[in-house]
Amino acid sequence: MKKPALQNITIAKRDLIEGLIKGIDVITAFNDDAARMTATELAEKVDISRSAARRYLLTLVHIGLASTDGHNFWLTPKVLNLGRSYLDSARLPRAIVPFLQRLTLQLQISTNYSVLEGDDVVYVSRVNAPQALTSGFEPGTRLPAYTATAGRVLLSAKPDADLRVYLERVQLVSFTHLTVLDKEQLFNELVTIRADGFALTENQYEIGLRGISVPIKSRSGALIGALSVSMLISSCSKAEAIARCVPALQATANTLMMWV
Repeated sequence: MKKPALQNITIAKRDLIEGLIKGIDVITAFNDDAARMTATELAEKVDISRSAARRYLLTLVHIGLASTDGHNFWLTPKVLNLGRSYLDSARLPRAIVPFLQRLTLQLQISTNYSVLEGDDVVYVSRVNAPQALTSGFEPGTRLPAYTATAGRVLLSAKPDADLRVYLERVQLVSFTHLTVLDKEQLFNELVTIRADGFALTENQYEIGLRGISVPIKSRSGALIGALSVSMLISSCSKAEAIARCVPALQATANTLMMWV
């Protein structure tokens, strides 16, 4: 798969539109903990003046990306068009869906395609099992990479030195009482994943949830994402889950290698 021409070059500051960058910061400032904000609250969150925050918010209201009651502001469903533009224009997320559908039909388990963005894993494509019993990570969901099976597969592809830099930088937060918080333990687990060629996690982000993931690579060997399934731990033993899912995941990943 051909990379965008500007992906790995340094762009001069004079060529950047700072207002657009800040506008994206304003949109992404809204989340579960800040679904509604005043101009003052937004200003503090994105480090701009209150008057600037108000202008950004009113502009979003004007173009239909936000609504207001005169005091609080919140995003509208129209914001989803931004993500849809990516899904409509990007070849791989669309091309991978039929493979996810076949894998879901084969395993009767929900499947995902994910990528690494910064220190987060982002779920890009998903196909739900007919009777999904687990809480799914819908497209657009972001999780700290160390908490997710797909995230660990993607992290494990990094050289040891880069993993050390990542672990020095990242703050490990407990999502369950079993989330791995020891950085040396996490490093060793990532090295093991790299050697095994797949990852399995349990109870890291949600109690009772197991994830299994394998890397997806291009014909040139470049890592382009992760393929994963999620299931209830109670549905089968760990050994049974590995025996059932890992060969199917790897076979699908190998088939995808010929398409990207």
